[in-house]
Amino acid sequence: MKTQEPSNPPSHGDAEQRSLVEGLKHAEGRYGGFCFGGQVPDGVTTVAPLPPGTVFPNGATAALLLTFDVEGTYSNGTGDMALEVANYERICARLKAAGILSTFNIVGQMAEEQGPAFVRWILDAGCEVAAHGYVHDMNRRYDAAKAYAGHYGPPENTAQVREALAVFDHIQKGCVRGVRMPYAHFNEYTYDAIAAAGMSWSSNLGIDDWVEPANGFGGAPCHIRLGDKEYDLVEIPLDTQTYDWPIWVADEQANGVFVEAVRAYSRNRGVRFVRTPAGGVAIWRQRMLDAIASRSVFTLLCHPINLAVLSDRWGDPVEEFLFPVIDLLAGHASRREAWVCTCGQMADFYRQTMARESIR
Repeated sequence: MKTQEPSNPPSHGDAEQRSLVEGLKHAEGRYGGFCFGGQVPDGVTTVAPLPPGTVFPNGATAALLLTFDVEGTYSNGTGDMALEVANYERICARLKAAGILSTFNIVGQMAEEQGPAFVRWILDAGCEVAAHGYVHDMNRRYDAAKAYAGHYGPPENTAQVREALAVFDHIQKGCVRGVRMPYAHFNEYTYDAIAAAGMSWSSNLGIDDWVEPANGFGGAPCHIRLGDKEYDLVEIPLDTQTYDWPIWVADEQANGVFVEAVRAYSRNRGVRFVRTPAGGVAIWRQRMLDAIASRSVFTLLCHPINLAVLSDRWGDPVEEFLFPVIDLLAGHASRREAWVCTCGQMADFYRQTMARESIR
């Protein structure tokens, strides 16, 4: 039975559930912050982006990455977490049947507390498991006034990475090669911890921004420099505006900046802005077409907790949102319009490409 969606979604402004537009800069260290809401992290420089005109392994001139932030109700999610976990079996089956590989960034605490079955479904489908921190909202563990990784120093950032990796190593040793921090919020201590853990890639910079268009970093994989320190990690920028959450779940009062960003994009592209799973598909379809037309890389971001929100406005969001997206990706891949890959595959491709470029 479908339940009524609240006419006014819950605000996320208290000590545990907070808007993404507060506390934007880093509090510890000299550099960092996050890209959401038109922000530019302090001291960040992109280095050696993947060259324009790159031809990808399947002969395509564009690349699309489908990524998931697996975080249940440990963050801002309002769906049913038991349903979210159960959904992974059929999500993985659909991905495998379509021949689509994706990256699942999983909160360590969630994998630890919910059990490893859903992580094994992902691995058995041939997809990539990555770390999304050990806890999602660090204020729940450390300090009610500090939500984000960039608000903490080396011990807390190191624990976020090491403790998450320990959870996944217990499930399958060495299965994690990359880290996306919760809220994509970081400082130099965050990147120090990711690099020290021997990771290959990170994913914390914003592709573009319809709030402040000049603030986007572009979609090209790259290295990044924080101040004077350059990291060998392959940074894979992600969509910070038209991802699933502001399309049809975000609170227009507490997080109106995100809703307005999607509305602005839709208006610019002539896409009808409808805050339903089907409306989200139309926006994501256009995002894919944009990337193909511009011969670029675009990293899509989905939160599966949103696929477990019941409402009288829609049926099953997995069927109405995610499965059509998977089918679109499979079509683009089969026509060689785009290479559809995991973050780990993109990181390997970036390193190989840049090594060849350096020889020339």
